Amino acid sequence: MKSLWNSFLIALSMYSRIPVPQAEWTEKNLRWALCFFPLVGAVIGALGYGVYCLCEFLALPQLLAGALLTALPVVVTGGIHLDGFCDTTDAISSRLPREKKLEILKDPHAGAFAVLWCAVYFIVYFSSACSISLHTYLVFLSAYVFTRALSALSVANFPTAKEGLVSTFKQAGANRAVTAVSLLWIAGAAAFSLAFSLWLGLVILAAGVVVYLFCVIVIFKTFGGISGDLAGWMLQVTELFMLLAAAIGGVLL
Repeated sequence: MKSLWNSFLIALSMYSRIPVPQAEWTEKNLRWALCFFPLVGAVIGALGYGVYCLCEFLALPQLLAGALLTALPVVVTGGIHLDGFCDTTDAISSRLPREKKLEILKDPHAGAFAVLWCAVYFIVYFSSACSISLHTYLVFLSAYVFTRALSALSVANFPTAKEGLVSTFKQAGANRAVTAVSLLWIAGAAAFSLAFSLWLGLVILAAGVVVYLFCVIVIFKTFGGISGDLAGWMLQVTELFMLLAAAIGGVLL
């Protein structure tokens, strides 16, 4: 139990800015951390729903609600996945050989393509967040869990593109447990969405699966394996398109 508790604390301290007690960073404790990764998504979803309810209660403009929902994931996570998104878009846009692209992933500086695509990302995210109703957001919010479970599943099962934190997780040797728990998180997130709206939930989940598979193809074709940056890029892109699907589906369905 102590090991699981430390794994829980490690997951929160690595993937969020939520204040937690100091964890014991050992290989034994690290191996289970990804099992708790989707909990960060659950926190974002719960806070997002609370923020939206507060905005409606105070009759605040929809633009303000959209801005808060756009900023919330970045505030909670500290932008760790957005950093991976920027590094990966820089690497993909460079059109250089694979070895050079992997070097770009290690570069701490943001290039022009990263800035450009980050701006595009937030324009689409903000516009989508401004376009959804409270009920639509309730159907969507499990996407924060869904995408993180997919990310953990990928880290546990895909070969690594380079040495880094992902390699450390894989060496810790809990891939089967992470896979099983991630699948449970995915099933739970899907059930949550479908419980509130069958057809809209199906649209959002289908968008997530299709975009995730597309990202997997791009990652293997371009980089040959997974890394922390690539997992972050995949998470951000999948989440964005699930929100976009929610905005469009909420209007059409």
